[in-house]
Amino acid sequence: MFKTKKIILITGGSGALGSNIRKLVKCHAPDSKELDITDYKKCVNAVGKYNPDIVIHCAGWTDVLAAEKEKTKCWSVNVSGTENMVRASKGKRFIYISTHYVFDGMTGNYKEDDVPNPVNFYSLTKLIGEAIVVQYQNTLIIRTGFKKDGSWEYEKAFVDQWTCSDFSSERAPDIIKASLMTTLKGVIHISGKRKTIYDLARRTSPNVGKISIESARVKLPRDVSLNSSKWKKLLSKQSRVKK
Repeated sequence: MFKTKKIILITGGSGALGSNIRKLVKCHAPDSKELDITDYKKCVNAVGKYNPDIVIHCAGWTDVLAAEKEKTKCWSVNVSGTENMVRASKGKRFIYISTHYVFDGMTGNYKEDDVPNPVNFYSLTKLIGEAIVVQYQNTLIIRTGFKKDGSWEYEKAFVDQWTCSDFSSERAPDIIKASLMTTLKGVIHISGKRKTIYDLARRTSPNVGKISIESARVKLPRDVSLNSSKWKKLLSKQSRVKK
C-alpha cells in the first residue's frame, strides 16, 4: 500500500486499471453516475467536492472494434470527456492514461519523442486526448499497455502482434509512482517487456488458441512495444536517493 498525504481523485475507478489503483493507494473514486466525464458540470462538481491534489484519469472507451461503429460515443468519452476533466481540474496535477496504440506499429520500441500515427479510430481519439492535455500545465501523459486480470477474454490470441502490455495489476504500481512524482511532466512510457499477445495470454490461459492479426475485423498496429528506458532511469535514480 502506498502512503501519501496527497488527495487523489481517479476516474474510471471500476475499470481494470482503476480498480487495481484503488487497492494500492487511498483515493476517491466516484462512480460514473456521480462523475460522468461527458458532463462538464459533474466533472467540476467532483473536483470541487474532493479537492484533489492529483487527478488520475483512467476512464476511457477501450473497445477498439466497437469504436469504429460507435464513433460519436467513443469521441464523447475519450476526447470530450478528457477535455472536461482536465479543464475542471484547473491546474491540479493531472495524469492522463494514454496508450501504445497511438503508434502505427511499423517499428516498435517507440520512444517518447517518436511521431505517433494512429491506424484506427480508438487510437486517434486517445492521441487527440493527449493533444488536449499537453496544452495544460502540471500534466503528465502516461503511454502504456495493459490487459484485464484473470483468464484471457477470448478463445484465441494474436501470434503476430507484439506488445508491451502486462496485466493491469502489474501496471498499477508504476502508474501510482509516476503520479506521485510531482516534478514529472510531459510524456512518459511505462511498459513491460516486448512479447506477442499470444505469449501474454498464455500466462493466465495456457490453452488459448492462436490467431493472426490479419484476421482482425479492425486495423491494428503490428508492433506497439514501447521503450521505457526513461522511466527505468527515473526509478533507478529515485531508488538511489532513498538509500
